[in-house]
Amino acid sequence: MAEPESPPPGLSPLDALSRRFRLGPQWGRRLTNLLLLGVVSVAAGFVISPGLYSQQIPALTEEDLGRPFRTNAPAGFKAGRDYDILHEAMTEKRRQEARAAVRPVYDLSPGVVSELRTEVSGAFSEMRRRLAEKEAAAPPAPVDSTETRKARKPPSPTAEERERQRQELEAMRERFLVLLFGRRDAELDADDFQALNAGRFSESLEAATLSLLERAYGFSEPLPVYIAPSREELAREGSQGITVRDLRHNGEQTLAITAPTVVDLRETYTEMERFASVPGNLLPDSPVVQRRAVLRLAKRLVRPSLTINLAETDARRRLAAAAVKDAVISIKKGQRVIGDGELVNETHLVAIRGMRAQTDRLDLLQLQVGGTGLVALLISATYLFCRAAFRRFRPTRKDALLLGLLLVSMLGLAQLWVSIADAVQDRYAALPLEAFYYAFPVAAGAMLVRFVLSEELALFFALVLACLCGVMLGNSLSFGIYALVGALVAADSITRAKDRVGIFKAGLVTGVANLLAVLFLFLAEGKGLTPDTLLTAVFAFLGTTLAVPVVVLALTPLIESVFGYASDLKLLELANLNHPALKELIVQAPGTYHHSIIIGTLVENAAEDIGANPLLARSCAYYHDIGKGRNPLYFGENQKGDNRHDGLAPAMSAVIIKRHVTEGLEMARQYRLPKLVADAIPQHHGTRLVGYFFHKALKEQEGKEGAPPLDESIFRYPGPKPQFREAALVMIADAVEASTRSLPDPTSARLQAQVQKMINLIFSEGQLDECDLTLRDLNLISQSFLHTLEGIYHARPAYPAGALQAGPKGSLMVAPEAKQEGKARPVGTGT
Repeated sequence: MAEPESPPPGLSPLDALSRRFRLGPQWGRRLTNLLLLGVVSVAAGFVISPGLYSQQIPALTEEDLGRPFRTNAPAGFKAGRDYDILHEAMTEKRRQEARAAVRPVYDLSPGVVSELRTEVSGAFSEMRRRLAEKEAAAPPAPVDSTETRKARKPPSPTAEERERQRQELEAMRERFLVLLFGRRDAELDADDFQALNAGRFSESLEAATLSLLERAYGFSEPLPVYIAPSREELAREGSQGITVRDLRHNGEQTLAITAPTVVDLRETYTEMERFASVPGNLLPDSPVVQRRAVLRLAKRLVRPSLTINLAETDARRRLAAAAVKDAVISIKKGQRVIGDGELVNETHLVAIRGMRAQTDRLDLLQLQVGGTGLVALLISATYLFCRAAFRRFRPTRKDALLLGLLLVSMLGLAQLWVSIADAVQDRYAALPLEAFYYAFPVAAGAMLVRFVLSEELALFFALVLACLCGVMLGNSLSFGIYALVGALVAADSITRAKDRVGIFKAGLVTGVANLLAVLFLFLAEGKGLTPDTLLTAVFAFLGTTLAVPVVVLALTPLIESVFGYASDLKLLELANLNHPALKELIVQAPGTYHHSIIIGTLVENAAEDIGANPLLARSCAYYHDIGKGRNPLYFGENQKGDNRHDGLAPAMSAVIIKRHVTEGLEMARQYRLPKLVADAIPQHHGTRLVGYFFHKALKEQEGKEGAPPLDESIFRYPGPKPQFREAALVMIADAVEASTRSLPDPTSARLQAQVQKMINLIFSEGQLDECDLTLRDLNLISQSFLHTLEGIYHARPAYPAGALQAGPKGSLMVAPEAKQEGKARPVGTGT
């Protein structure tokens, strides 16, 4: 099997790997992008989901209860992530409280009085009927005179008769008990039954019994009385009241056990005895034994109208306990669980045990994997959307590296800021913790990206950073929205900053936006305009207004130096005509210097019209031909009569002309020009021909038989074609300025025709294929160039002979004849 061919030297390791295994040129770039995405995702995931650098969970036991907690952290122990810990003891306590809160269910028997009436009436009627039958069956007694009856003594009953009478009486008693109580072994004293029997179970005895029963159930009162078995049961089962359920009408009501209508049997007996003791209430004409018998019988007949339903009560209490949610100790990321020196209590012990139970080495690995995956997914989704939505969103690897470093750095600084804020808040407990959080200059990242890169990349960075900041601060949606609003406003306001004062103005605008965001967010959360809300808003304003511009000003030079970017501040320095490169150019090649200044004027106005960066366009124009300073006399604008190309072959002249590009790049490196400004040096020529010498060579070949065809590559610039709009503007302006300079009569119509001709020529050559210029942009560029050229080549009236003459002390005066004609004009040198 053949070995893969060795890759040529000078390639990156991934490109060399892709070539070695013949994966194609795209695979090297894809592997590099994936590697960069992976590194940034792992680093950012490590920051937003702390694992190794977070505090270790302390080990607390029952022996530590009541003792002070000691730790090296001044702020105490804080949670490294969110926890939801089940508090079993608290849950069981709440369930017991829920059980106890359910009132016992008592079933009401509203028909107990009517049942008793029926039973009492039936029993007494039966006894009266039996006595009547017994009397009817007895033999009639002999009729004697009164004296005879008095003299005769009734015969004493025999033992058999007494036994028979006793049995009959016992049978009647058992029947009476069965009719009243449903069983014959019910308690009723024989003396009481004998007294009732002696009274022949009269209707008055029956009425007295019913009267006592009605008194017991309160039917003579305005409200009925509910009789429970015992007051002890009521106090034990229903200290908070009882639920009375009417089985007949399917209704329920709640009664307090202290209500006057709720009594127990003992209290009922007392009331019956009190009622019977009042003279005239109970059988006033009957013997005491009969009154006592009726009272005892009525007391034995009373039964509870309320009976506890244990099954229903237990079912309701089980449902109430099941409805209780588990008691959960919710601990947020960054929340202090226990402070240094704080006494350990049961809640601390439960929280620490729960955290240790939920945290292990696998848990930390899951946090890292989750954080890394979230970052990678968020970056990928936002990148794909921005790439599809914005044509100018094409970040290079260097751009991606800068964005990744900024993202990880901002997240790391935010994590450090949170730690510092926690420590400061512990010292100044009166200040709300959120005030310190919202003071973090989170908008500095997007402002910095917009300042050195573009709007599209700033939007991409703002979306990713805002989401991850919200996740890092305990999945705070409020802080995520706050960070996004501040980042977007900062990225927009920095576009109008042309100096350091402008940066601070952008910080002020962003601070106002963040202040309003805090107020509206807290109002939306229902917190209101409390002192804490206002203090948090003020902290957000001050932190953004002061810190964001300082961070941008501090990091911009570093980023420009390391990555070669050009911010507007750097471009302003480059646009200063006192720059050493321009001072060398004006000395060595004044014609080229003048040409560059004109090009700068053209492209700056056109860049304003098409929405490009005017400062970048002007800087590119000033330095696009600095290479001509090395051999200035080989370029027409610097020649004074003699043309050094007259004695050279066209091919040699083309090589010398093209060399100003490579020499310009060398000077750009020498003067450490930003990459975009240096890129404009080769790109403003693209791959166009050195037209003058190419056509000269063609003429020299005319008429020569057998001459080899011209090698066009000798006369063509190596490129690349313009990659950004500002470089394309310099290309078009360079061609337009050179062609319009040779116009004999630069009228407006001729200038317009020439500008349009050069734009069409460059467009038809395909030089604008790789930059983001539209046909609308080209039309705006044409109009802008024409307006600027008209100002440069404006017409002046011809001065008549003798119009200029020396005045007093050498001053220039208008000729007298001109004054007489009313045509006086300021005298100047003109162009």
